[in-house]
Amino acid sequence: MIRFNRGPNVVSGDSDTGKSYLARLVDYVLGADELKKTIDEAAAYETVWLEFRNADDEVLTLERSLHGGEILAYSQSICDLIGNDNLEVPRPDEDRLRRDDTEAEILASKRQGRSVVRDVTSRVFPFFGLPETVTLRKNAVGETQRLSIRTMLPILLVDENDIITEGSPILRGAFGDTPEKRMFSYLLTGKDDASIVAQERREIVSVRLRAQRDLLADLIAPLNARLKERQEVEEEESIDRLEATITRLSEALEQNAAERSRLYAERGAVYQSLVKSETQVGALDAMLTRYLLLDERYSSDLQRLDFIAEGSYYLDGLQISDCPLCGQALEGAGHEHPDHPEPRFSSQEVYASASAEAAKIRGLQTDLQIAISDLQRRRDDWKRSASDDAARLREIDRLQDAVLIPARQQSKASLGDLVKKRLDLQSARANRSEAAKLEMMKAELERAIEEPQKKLKWAPLDPMATTELCREIEAVLKDWSWKEDVRVEFEESQYDVKVNGKVRRAHGKGFRAVMHAAISVALLRYCRSRGKPHPGFVVLDSPLTTVKQRRDQSDVEADDDRIEPTIEPKFWESLASVDPSMQIIVLDNKEPPPELADKLNLQIFAGLGARPGERKGFIPSQLTNRP
Repeated sequence: MIRFNRGPNVVSGDSDTGKSYLARLVDYVLGADELKKTIDEAAAYETVWLEFRNADDEVLTLERSLHGGEILAYSQSICDLIGNDNLEVPRPDEDRLRRDDTEAEILASKRQGRSVVRDVTSRVFPFFGLPETVTLRKNAVGETQRLSIRTMLPILLVDENDIITEGSPILRGAFGDTPEKRMFSYLLTGKDDASIVAQERREIVSVRLRAQRDLLADLIAPLNARLKERQEVEEEESIDRLEATITRLSEALEQNAAERSRLYAERGAVYQSLVKSETQVGALDAMLTRYLLLDERYSSDLQRLDFIAEGSYYLDGLQISDCPLCGQALEGAGHEHPDHPEPRFSSQEVYASASAEAAKIRGLQTDLQIAISDLQRRRDDWKRSASDDAARLREIDRLQDAVLIPARQQSKASLGDLVKKRLDLQSARANRSEAAKLEMMKAELERAIEEPQKKLKWAPLDPMATTELCREIEAVLKDWSWKEDVRVEFEESQYDVKVNGKVRRAHGKGFRAVMHAAISVALLRYCRSRGKPHPGFVVLDSPLTTVKQRRDQSDVEADDDRIEPTIEPKFWESLASVDPSMQIIVLDNKEPPPELADKLNLQIFAGLGARPGERKGFIPSQLTNRP
């Protein structure tokens, strides 16, 4: 077991003492597909543990089998989990027993495809205060992916091979380095690419365009088949003629409807008049009947009175006669009428009375004849009116049934045929227009298929941020003995730096390693001082091992550059002053001065020549003599 503190940490020792293996284990626990380095001394071990502590003193421990598989995460320290502060000899059975009751979260080493399973990034990023999901652009068309600890690892863990590479200290050099570039931008600005709208891939666009073109061809074929026998000019002329005829027929139907409406209204009025006339005729007939009966009564009364007048001449000569008032015989007993004081009449009186009564009745009969004549005249008038109304009703019905309705039916039938023909012609015209539009769309799709995909332009790195980072790198280099006038520039085309106008890759591997280490440390200092996202630790493997200085020279010479010979001691002095809020771990063959040992949390792997009390290597109990 090896412990690192906040601030600077140094592991110094000879080769083959396990320094680089330690860095590889960190890489492996943080999701590498496989452990890239194996050593014989680790054969007896089964598990690797990695413990983190954040600014809030929270604990995150990761466990992974050396044989592969997923990762277990705990919120407890290694010592609490396995109870062995000085793990010299592996005790897998005892360790497993101690962890039986411990709650662990299973994490995938990394996500595959569209998977959303919890992986090591899901636990490590939030632990260090980074968002669990950070979106980065992954290619030139704007597709995005999630930032993972694996993408960020090149700036956190710099192994002995990467630190001297001529390539970018930010990019791994693999195909498709856009995510790493965008990761670097995210660290500089704190802004990801979640707002980007991706452009579709050319292959997908081409397949979709071809499918649309083929669909249009399928739609155009039946249209052209229907239009094959038609002439566009004739269609237009026929439509114009049909429109004129349809207009005339429509107007005739409107006139027919108006005439029918007028006749309907007139028929209603005539029918009301006929009903009234017939009612009046019926009423007058009833009155005439009563008047004629009265006239007959008058004639009967006149005949009776005439009979009485004629009979008065013979009244005296009658021998036996009955009383005209009571019908009793006049001769015999006394015959009186108490209510008629003068019951006896003479023939003259009877004649005169009958004549007077007859005259009165004749006057009434004359008036009655006048009234009958007037009623007869009025009846005749109403009879003629009823006859005229009935004749008009018959005429109206004839006009409707024999003229207007057949004309309307014929016009409607003709109009229906014409409309059907017009619809057919208009459908043909619409088909022609639709075919032309589809042909145009098809041609546009053909051009789109042939056109190369539009290349999107993306904003460069934030120039202000890169300038500030360069100033931070300059400050680190000055701390490491570079001259005060050192000038660092960021070369965005290579994602590397130039120092005093000379690119890093143009230097020897020793100075490439130092500059690589300066970039990693400066980036950590930049993020911490400006509140930008960063886990807060850097592991540097062999930043000084390849720097050679000649003892008989006053300057360090590398190619044409002249650098102060104090780079190594200045490096250790600068490292000793690292802010405790950051953690820098240096794995190197070089050993810092003894006076800085307490400030650097120095741990020495003494190797085969270790004296009693000294640690031989990362796995000291298993380190053996080699031939």
